[in-house]
Amino acid sequence: MKKASSLLLTILIMAALLAIAIGVSKLTLGEIKLIQDVPKSLFAYYAAEAGAEWATYQYRTIGEVLNITPCDIDLDNGSSYGIEVNETIIKSIGCYQDIRRAIEISF
Repeated sequence: MKKASSLLLTILIMAALLAIAIGVSKLTLGEIKLIQDVPKSLFAYYAAEAGAEWATYQYRTIGEVLNITPCDIDLDNGSSYGIEVNETIIKSIGCYQDIRRAIEISF
C-alpha cells in the first residue's frame, strides 16, 4: 500500500510539472511570435506616420484631404498607407505584409 501511494504521488507530481512546462512553453511561443512581428509593426507604423504627414500637408496647402483606400499608396520599402477623413479627424492606416497600424489626427 505504501509503495502504491508513493507511486501515485510521484505520478501526480510529474503531471503537475508537465502541465507547468506546457503552460510556460505556450507563453514562450506566443512571446516569440510577438517579437518576430515587431519589425513589421514598425514598418506599418512609419507608413501610417508618412500618410498622416501627407494628409496634414494636403490640408494645410489646399484645404482638404481626400479619402484613400487603406493600403493603397505604396512606399519604397514595401509598406503602404491609406487615409480616412471624417469631419475633424484624419486617420492614417499603415500596412506592411499582414500588419496594420493607425494614427489619428484631430483638428
